Amino acid sequence: MRPLKVLVVDDTLANAKLVQSVVDRLGHRSFLAENGQRALELFETEQPDLVLMDVMMPVMDGISATRELRERLRAGKRWVPILLLSALDDISDIVRGLEAGADDYVVKPVNIQLLKAKIQNFTHQVEMQEQILQHTTELERWHAMAQQQSELGSHIMDRLINTEGLRNTLVSQFNIPAETFSGDLICAARTPDNILHLLLADATGHGLPAALTAIPIASAFYRMTEKGFPIASIAREMNLKLREFLPADRFVAATLAAINVNDQVVEVWNGGNPSALLIAENGALLKEWRSRHPPLGVLPAAAFSEQIEAIGYQEDCNLLICSDGLWEAENAEGRRIERDRILALFAATGREQHLAGLQALVQNHLAGAPALDDISGLLAWIPIERRSLPRVAAQPERSHLVHSGEWHLAVSYWAEELKSLDVVPALLDLICQVPVLKPHKGSLFIILSELYNNALDHGLLGLDSSLKAGGGFELYMQQREASLARLSEGRIDMSFWLHSTDNESVLDIKVSDTGPGFDYTRYLDEESLLKQTALPHGRGLALIRSLCSQLRYAGNGNQVIARYVL
Repeated sequence: MRPLKVLVVDDTLANAKLVQSVVDRLGHRSFLAENGQRALELFETEQPDLVLMDVMMPVMDGISATRELRERLRAGKRWVPILLLSALDDISDIVRGLEAGADDYVVKPVNIQLLKAKIQNFTHQVEMQEQILQHTTELERWHAMAQQQSELGSHIMDRLINTEGLRNTLVSQFNIPAETFSGDLICAARTPDNILHLLLADATGHGLPAALTAIPIASAFYRMTEKGFPIASIAREMNLKLREFLPADRFVAATLAAINVNDQVVEVWNGGNPSALLIAENGALLKEWRSRHPPLGVLPAAAFSEQIEAIGYQEDCNLLICSDGLWEAENAEGRRIERDRILALFAATGREQHLAGLQALVQNHLAGAPALDDISGLLAWIPIERRSLPRVAAQPERSHLVHSGEWHLAVSYWAEELKSLDVVPALLDLICQVPVLKPHKGSLFIILSELYNNALDHGLLGLDSSLKAGGGFELYMQQREASLARLSEGRIDMSFWLHSTDNESVLDIKVSDTGPGFDYTRYLDEESLLKQTALPHGRGLALIRSLCSQLRYAGNGNQVIARYVL
């Protein structure tokens, strides 16, 4: 218990000394004022913790001084107890003193024991007040820190979400936070061959803790998409990152999707999120991707599954991915949003109204009540696009610069490596370290992907692309996965030769496999190429021909050489 500073106010020195002696014996420090005016002056300079005020005094009486002190204290948002000491014992005098702002009233002659008890009681109140002020200051400090952290988290999430991919006219998203900002992460980006990757991640909790979780996830998503890795590999990498960084009780539900409008295929990996829905323009449910995996950050690498589900689509449709906050949002009656209401919305509105309609549906359902969890949704419109050739990334202008010297690279991949490696992104990353090749990354990715996939799928695995027709892409992917799992022998060789010819810099790409080959001659005439471009599959050769100056097969069809002019 710290000693208090006590202001004793009395125009009679004997009375003042008596009260001062009581204060001093209790271990407090006192100072005197002979009237109310002097009391106001000392109050400002000494800042006492307790005031013992006489009522009847010259210059300024105790009632007026008390009233003025209380006004000053209110303006400064402070509280200092004021005890009036007076010979006036009428109830009206006591009431007048208390109404002026006094905290208590003692009638003179003062009873010493009563005065001691009053002072001790005020001492406890002052200590409690100081503790309250200390806690208030600490809370204000914590509130300021929390506000700064919230602003930082909001800035991070805004930068992660407002990327070029989400400014695509075919992609829209909404986010209704449970706190200051949402911890749900929504990302979109394109691979070098123009496949659209989408991510909706819902971390444990919301607000800043969830936002911190999003940083390694978003980094892996954007970095690997830019290099052309498939969503299965991206999911594995994000799981690995979260296992490294997060405590055991934290995890992230996530849905990854890849939309390939050229091949009319949608692939989805869902770990712990509600079902992703493929919805026709008329509101019919075409496909539901339920959660087939635990959330990211739960399983160790050895137990993690990259398995995706793919489907070929034959009509304009919409992909809807939502966090569980949408389906678990309850109205005043405790009812949740039903799926049929979402499907009916898509059936009744055009695609331009889908996003606004979803947001209005959620807000009307909540009817002003706060969301108990972050509510987020990602919506992609997927059109049917028929072209003479698939659209590819814009090619850089031909530089016509002669590459000085030559550059060679040769690699071989055996069965076990083919089953576990993402060959094209890793190889492209190595190739594009050559400065003159880096501007051509998009075109080279497409060429390598087509040549490599042809060598693997058709050369070694013996798959038939016609399976993809009529919406059979899911069957094709199932057969591919099963055949790749059984692959025990075979090899794909790839070589690159950067050199100059006819005043041009060219890159010769040679891919060969140990498979039985095929009759390539019937696929290379113009009529066959035109037929291929009309199908949702088998357009790889036509695409390579559009990017390369030469395309030559050799042997029994299991060796191909493509020349790309820089």
